[in-house]
Amino acid sequence: MDALVAGQQARRRIRPPEPLVMAASPTTPAAFKCPISLEVMRSPVSLPTGATYDRASIQRWLDSGHRTCPATRLPLASTDLVPNLLLRRLIHLHAATLPPSPSPEEALSQLAASHGEPAAAEKAVRSLAAKIAPEKGKQASVASAVAADLDSTVPALLSFAKGGAGTDARVDAVRILATVAPEMVPYLTRDGTEKRGRVKMAVEAMAAVLSAGGVSEDAKKALITALVAGDLGRVVATLLAAGPTGVVVLEAILTSPVPDADVKTAIADRSELFPDLVRILKEAASPAAILCMAAAVQVRGRPARASMVRAGAVPALALAVAAAPTAAAESALMLLVEAARCSDGKAAIAEDAAEVAAAVMGRMIRVGQMGREAAVALLWLSCCAGGGERKMREALAAAPEAVGKLLVVMQGDCSPATSRMAGELLRAVRMEQERKGMVSSSYDSRTIHVMPY
Repeated sequence: MDALVAGQQARRRIRPPEPLVMAASPTTPAAFKCPISLEVMRSPVSLPTGATYDRASIQRWLDSGHRTCPATRLPLASTDLVPNLLLRRLIHLHAATLPPSPSPEEALSQLAASHGEPAAAEKAVRSLAAKIAPEKGKQASVASAVAADLDSTVPALLSFAKGGAGTDARVDAVRILATVAPEMVPYLTRDGTEKRGRVKMAVEAMAAVLSAGGVSEDAKKALITALVAGDLGRVVATLLAAGPTGVVVLEAILTSPVPDADVKTAIADRSELFPDLVRILKEAASPAAILCMAAAVQVRGRPARASMVRAGAVPALALAVAAAPTAAAESALMLLVEAARCSDGKAAIAEDAAEVAAAVMGRMIRVGQMGREAAVALLWLSCCAGGGERKMREALAAAPEAVGKLLVVMQGDCSPATSRMAGELLRAVRMEQERKGMVSSSYDSRTIHVMPY
């Protein structure tokens, strides 16, 4: 009996609570993140719809004229922002459970030691990126840490930016590079073959910064200001020698509002500019080379157009029209239009008439509206304007489906000027085909003036 009572008392005994085990790095609850910025909220506030946002993010939304809730899309009866004190307290309590954030130097060491471990590398990059957020005011400490050893930190960041990480993580790496990009400008003007590795590293970092969508415009302007402030001639020569990557930087300089007109003119007037751009275009089929040519022509006008033709750009651009991605092909077509506006350019196009006509007609329907109109303008300038060039008319008449493709352009949503030029080209093609005996007897050439609507 005593044993039974003792057993029942033991069962009734309350067990001591088990110790609470806290994860080493608890994940941040989704409710703590602002729906707009996707960052942990610093000052959570609620709208009348009940949705909560970080104050800075929702204030920017409202200041831009919006009067709807970003999350629910419901109209706002009021734009009053009510502080969510409970959520703010919970965020602070959660932050206290997180391990201390590593210093910039520690994060860089972790990045350097993370070979073959993408998760560790991404964690280090995220930690650094969090410290350069505008509201945290720690950008200088990150820049100082990276600049202390550019030769090892920049390659590590570049490798991560080009690796298999997610898009946001890659952009974070480039944003970190942007804090020190101006520090690398002197690498472009130093002598010595032993500096080639540093030049390549610096150019790659600058191209990544200037072509990234997630880098602030202020950071890009700071880099371009540093590039044009020193020995501009040597900077341009080094960028051209660096090939397609360097041309990305040069094109960013020519299209940026930062340099004044004199600086851009000085770049466009350099004797080696177009020959080097043509070389790069031929060797690497670089879209950046096409864009850089277009920027130089935009800056300098007729002199740059003549320099481009003399450098042998016409056959290189014809190849780009045939094989480049759509945007680059459209830019190449517009550059050929510029070339056709001068006598030397028209002669150069006629010299390669078969290649130019085949490339243009082969791509005319496979570009956007702007590209189609540029193609028609190029052919009209070459075949019709001022009497045109017979070689181009013969090449166009021999191109497969030339009549059909011109009719397709006319039937599309083209401008009146393009429609008129296409009509004149149709007449020129049919006359040339009749002269060569290429026209079927069943085709009534007298109806060529009728608009095909």
